[in-house]
Amino acid sequence: MVQTHDWSYMMSDSHSVWEVGMRHEAGIRAKIHALVGIHREDAIGLCDTIKDIAGPDYTDYNEDGYGLKYRVIHQWFNPYIGE
Repeated sequence: MVQTHDWSYMMSDSHSVWEVGMRHEAGIRAKIHALVGIHREDAIGLCDTIKDIAGPDYTDYNEDGYGLKYRVIHQWFNPYIGE
């Protein structure tokens, strides 16, 4: 799921692209919750693994040094590790 995720869907002018991206992201968030929130997997380790699977970050770095891809991943884990 992470490898095929459209990281920039939220910037699309197409509503159907946006809907598919939202559903895909909701599925990823649900799996993260199942692994971390319910089964108590190591959130930091899982976050690092997902970043490895996702591949290199985009170069639109923010003030914290993260591009779009890693900002999104950190948002997914925010409830569990508070980044």
